[in-house]
Amino acid sequence: MIVCAKNLSSYYGKGKSRLRYLKNVSLTIGEGEIVGLVGESGSGKSTLAKCLLGLVTDIEGELTVNAVRPQMVFQDPYGSLNPAKTVGWILEEPLRAMGIRDKAQRREKVLEMLKLVGLEEAHLQRRPAQLSGGQRQRVAIAGALIQGSKLIVLDEPVSALDVTLQAQILQLLVNLKEQLGLSYLFISHDLSVVYQICDRVAVMYRGEIVEEGDVDTVYDHPQHPYTKKLLEASLALN
Repeated sequence: MIVCAKNLSSYYGKGKSRLRYLKNVSLTIGEGEIVGLVGESGSGKSTLAKCLLGLVTDIEGELTVNAVRPQMVFQDPYGSLNPAKTVGWILEEPLRAMGIRDKAQRREKVLEMLKLVGLEEAHLQRRPAQLSGGQRQRVAIAGALIQGSKLIVLDEPVSALDVTLQAQILQLLVNLKEQLGLSYLFISHDLSVVYQICDRVAVMYRGEIVEEGDVDTVYDHPQHPYTKKLLEASLALN
């Protein structure tokens, strides 16, 4: 298992203002597995992701993450990429932070990542504003992969893209998972996207996982009223 959470609770604040956000959450992510996490804003999806990344440390219960330097890809790549820096600088920075001082070695790794995500050497000199939305998301994915982690948290990674670009990025993610042996936690409000890409899905509501299973079972035979509500809303939109 890459991730194993058992009865995980998380807290924000201290003393009398200490509040519990996650409530006895249990979830696993296997090697090479894509697990979807769905729920409305404020349901606890991002808090759970931050726990896996080590960004929330006030927790109770059990949490095991068997991956070095798990990374996150955000919904808005323009906001997560330094607008003043070139793509080359952005992708080299994690390698510098890892202590790789040899410039030629860093460049070789950057070029390898660019090729994996479908970009070219010419993109190295461009800044985020000079890239399309799909290209920026590819840079963000390359930045998450370049440190070699086997666990990637994808937080609404295609919601800012049009349908055609969504399909391209989703296929890229599947290809990268197979090539590199990755595991994903795929956070999304779009249940149709989750159905396309995920092996299993967990439904969060008010800090709890209220339903979990393989996508076909959950989508065809939802058990919890909240899951049924989400699916009905998704069908109405599509």
